[in-house]
Amino acid sequence: MKKVLVFLITFTLSYTSFGQTMITTKITDAHTHVTGTKVSLIPPADFTKAANFLGFQQTQSGSSIMVINVPGPFATIAAGFTKEGLLTQGVVASKIENMQLNTIPAIFVTAEQSAYGNTYTKYILAFGTDKETMLINGIYPKDRSELDEGMKKALMSVVYEPNKKVNPFDVVDFNIDTTGTGIIFAKSVANSMVFNRDGKLPSESKDKANLIVAKAFSKVTIINKKQFALDRIKQLPIEIVDVISTKPITIDGISGYEIIADSKDKKTGVKEKAYQVLLFSDSIYYMLFASWEAEFDDNLILFQKLVKTFQRK
Repeated sequence: MKKVLVFLITFTLSYTSFGQTMITTKITDAHTHVTGTKVSLIPPADFTKAANFLGFQQTQSGSSIMVINVPGPFATIAAGFTKEGLLTQGVVASKIENMQLNTIPAIFVTAEQSAYGNTYTKYILAFGTDKETMLINGIYPKDRSELDEGMKKALMSVVYEPNKKVNPFDVVDFNIDTTGTGIIFAKSVANSMVFNRDGKLPSESKDKANLIVAKAFSKVTIINKKQFALDRIKQLPIEIVDVISTKPITIDGISGYEIIADSKDKKTGVKEKAYQVLLFSDSIYYMLFASWEAEFDDNLILFQKLVKTFQRK
């Protein structure tokens, strides 16, 4: 599961004890439910529903509140929060507090992060149960200090309903048809859907085959799409040993690149096959990434068939 989560969640937190604060919240008429999640909150003034991720955004200031569901127990994930891991993601925490959100444990991080030549103030509220963890990221340009109070107030208004029934397919704008392939839906994380043979994370299947379908969180300007695709596969939490082929591909009327590569697990050295398709739609791209440890040729045919069923809603 760790490798899949590293792919899906690109930051970790530093964890330090500063005592404990109790947050008591309940649903009000002012709360807005974040579709496809068990979370509701009161967004700051002038924030609207985000177009490309779960949460809210204020386009003119580049500010956002993003909700991410992680399929893992809070205690386990919290225990792995390290300062070193946080710094590798460019996030510098100035304060990290233990909290309790109603009846469940929580952590609140105050930090800064630099991106695209700007410095941002970043708040992260993490909480969860023995079944799942919720991460809520609030971020705004550091020089827009007038947004600070509203951002913190929004995160502190969070209501989590652990028994709420949600449809994970409501939060994505694409479909994949796995009929007759032996591959089934496993988990959703933010804009990503994970498929494998047994619906478990980590998968217990012999070949450890996984397919992740994800949509980029924000618009990007890409000059050389082929090079972008090659660079992107090398950023994944596996070691690319050899790029076998890079070919143009078109699916659902969107052009992109298909990459087949030999790879291995960075820790165990187990040989894997990596298969990535990046599809570029305006300034947004979709990534379809598969990896497996056995039946290399047969699984390549399988995943090539699967990605071709990709279709936008």
